[in-house]
Amino acid sequence: MEQRALLAFLISLAIVFGYQALFAPVPQQVDQGPTQPVAELERQRPAPPIAGSSVPPELAAAFAEPERLVPVETDLYEAVFTSFGGRIKHFRLKDYAAAAAADSERLDMVSSDSLLPLGAHWSRSDGQIANDNRVSYRVTADRSSVSGGGLATVTMVGDLPGGGQITKRLELVGDSYVLSVDLRVEGVDASAVGVGWARQIHEAGGRFAGTEGPATFIDGKLQNKSAASLDEPIVLDGTLSWGGYSDHYFLAAYLPAEPATYQFVAVSSGGVAEAQLWDADAGGRASYGLFVGPKSVQLLAFIGHDLDEAVDLGVFWFIARPMLEMLYFLYAFLGNYGWSIVVLTVGVRLAFYPINQRQAAAMKAMQRIQPELKKIQEKYKDDRERVSKEVMEVYRRHKVNPLSGCLPMVVQLPVFFGLYNALMQAIELRHAPFFGWMNDLSQPDRLGAFAIPFVDPPGFPVMTLLMGASMVLQQRMTPQTGDPTQQKMMMMMPVIFTVMFVNFPSGLVIYWFANNLMAIGQQYVTNRSKS
Repeated sequence: MEQRALLAFLISLAIVFGYQALFAPVPQQVDQGPTQPVAELERQRPAPPIAGSSVPPELAAAFAEPERLVPVETDLYEAVFTSFGGRIKHFRLKDYAAAAAADSERLDMVSSDSLLPLGAHWSRSDGQIANDNRVSYRVTADRSSVSGGGLATVTMVGDLPGGGQITKRLELVGDSYVLSVDLRVEGVDASAVGVGWARQIHEAGGRFAGTEGPATFIDGKLQNKSAASLDEPIVLDGTLSWGGYSDHYFLAAYLPAEPATYQFVAVSSGGVAEAQLWDADAGGRASYGLFVGPKSVQLLAFIGHDLDEAVDLGVFWFIARPMLEMLYFLYAFLGNYGWSIVVLTVGVRLAFYPINQRQAAAMKAMQRIQPELKKIQEKYKDDRERVSKEVMEVYRRHKVNPLSGCLPMVVQLPVFFGLYNALMQAIELRHAPFFGWMNDLSQPDRLGAFAIPFVDPPGFPVMTLLMGASMVLQQRMTPQTGDPTQQKMMMMMPVIFTVMFVNFPSGLVIYWFANNLMAIGQQYVTNRSKS
């Protein structure tokens, strides 16, 4: 019976992992109901941008004067502001590279060939929507670099056709990913004011890339929408903590001074998606914080505004969060996230050692009584009721509980899934090396670059095959029942798991491999014991 429980457990894991490996994460569904202003905004949105251009072609043509760029550098990023539309043209994070290669450029939070972020929108009393896409700004900065707690101020002023003026004032702190944004629309009919973060829509970044698109934490719930499937505008009204644009590891989000009623709008057109935050009571002026940076749980929790909710740790978040904290703690001493995962796995395994030991002892006890159970089944094969009665008597006489083999696994499931989600979401594993060929724990384990069927990206999955071999060894050391059908099914599990893990992030493979090695050691001790 314990073998059936183990089989059910392993198959359940295969189903869960197989689903996540074969299907992209499904974003939360939100109510869709575009209002007339949003529909009008969609109608006024510019045509598709040309690859390699910083602004859509008709916008570039609308500006008679040359583009003026104003760079400002802090300890954490390099920001470049453009006079075309008063936008952020580049926002390069100093501590994060675009790729794992040593010569990779810094990660730019702005898609340079799309409609740029920091767009201003306002609604008139007649319900029409206007924006500053074609407004040329005068851009100035009081300093070109700032560090520590120092402050740099960027001011952008644009004159509207027919009168009126828009002013965008940003304050950049040297040691913070949070900017302050003050937007004023003056001299025109502007009741509600909105500010947006636009980004070019990218294709799905792989099975484990997460949802990329507009996201908000509103009415105590995380709402996100894949930009690639944003066919219709989305409008959400409620008490909003933040709203912006998110991908697996990074976030750009506007932060109200305190949670209040706002309107969050997500629209797309011409290969560009935009998240907008609207204040109906702005009266021509709106002020926000603006976070642009990594989705590090510790960092986001420190900033507040419920930003840490942007890191989706799943149902077992209350387990995943402490696991992440322990991972950070170990890294502070070891300086390597690969070894930190190994040590964390050892610690979790040791914590469950008594439970696992009882499980192993129960399986060994079940193995000892198998001959007696087989005789009962043969003797009373035509009387199922008598078989059940005699089997229960054998359990009682030998003090064997058939459920003791599966209950420990049920207890450990939440911990397993919590640790799984922690490793899946930890930005610290992005481009984090382990040793040798393993230079990015967020990517699949690969040595070389030659093509192998069903292996994507190409290369030889060395660690994954070692993990599969460890499962074979563990299985050979585990007591088996006399049922040949079950034994054959169990023999297939290492193959199933190896195929399933071949495209998993290597950090997860290291965890599972280390867990198997600990299980092998524990089984060895159990097999040598006299109990």
